[in-house]
Amino acid sequence: MAEQDARFSVNGSHRHRGTNPHGLSFEIGCFRTAPGCRQIGEETPEWSWFAGYRWRVALCRGCAAHLGWCYRGAEPAFYGLILDQLRPCDETLP
Repeated sequence: MAEQDARFSVNGSHRHRGTNPHGLSFEIGCFRTAPGCRQIGEETPEWSWFAGYRWRVALCRGCAAHLGWCYRGAEPAFYGLILDQLRPCDETLP
């Protein structure tokens, strides 16, 4: 899904916690690239956890599990991936 060397910090941290409008909380890690992900849907600024960024849903290319979001804004784009959903490339998601 994402390589360890693609990790980086946004707003001073690699890890972030966010809650969506439905009350679901996620701990995400920020990654510059995530070749195992594909993006779906339209970009939106609504409920973005990062000011100045729009987001789209990111799914696993293999099994279509929801892995997080792709963020685009004034700075370079990045992926915010749900940390407890990530697995080594040779494992499958439940």
